[in-house]
Amino acid sequence: MRADTPAGRGRPAGPELGDRTDDELAALYAWPDSPGPTVRANMVTSLDGGAALDGRSGGLGNEADQRLFAVLRDLADVILVGSGTVRAEGYAGVELDDARRARRVRWGRPAAPPPIAVVTGRGLDPGLPLFTAFETAPIVVTPRVAADRVPDTATAVLAGEESVDLAAAIRGLAERGFRRIHCEGGPDLLGRLVDQDLLDECCLTIAPMLLGSAATRLLPTELASPAHWTPVTIGVDGAHLFARYRRTGR
Repeated sequence: MRADTPAGRGRPAGPELGDRTDDELAALYAWPDSPGPTVRANMVTSLDGGAALDGRSGGLGNEADQRLFAVLRDLADVILVGSGTVRAEGYAGVELDDARRARRVRWGRPAAPPPIAVVTGRGLDPGLPLFTAFETAPIVVTPRVAADRVPDTATAVLAGEESVDLAAAIRGLAERGFRRIHCEGGPDLLGRLVDQDLLDECCLTIAPMLLGSAATRLLPTELASPAHWTPVTIGVDGAHLFARYRRTGR
């Protein structure tokens, strides 16, 4: 156990997150054994619930958060993200070096990168990096009314008629073999998943800072009723807290 020094006082015993090997992190964040699709979110927030400033989450995480971000991506079948986040964060296809390809195979995934599946009700500019810089073709989750606006370089998953039906989207991804669905937000998409009781797990990095009222909230959604969660794992690295929660009753 750590000595009770000012830097270490109050921290839990055991290795910090950054001290674990990639395989240990993969075991710690193993997907639940479920016959159907599982939706997991990975988000970062300040102490006062801010998820982004000026539309970007950069600056909230630390080195361990970035490493965990990559591990969680490499454990997934597909990465689900909202169109606003794609534009704000400049999303492109996932790039893997030889080591990450090898560990994906070791963890039971294909060597190729997981595709990015972007949720949009109105279509996106086909010149965005997501549609021009990739190894695995991206997926566009969109309603039928916007089917003609899916870029030629993307695969369409049609879900809903006038607006995106997220439950149908998850079923559509699962039917294509993408059962481990890893969501990276943004807050609007996260809120819709929670409100519709479609989110099974949430991996949350809590940064040791306060952002104030100018920040985008982690969950800017009015929920019909409180959503209850059960902690699965809690870890630390430096001053950052890493929590994994599962929806109560799942």
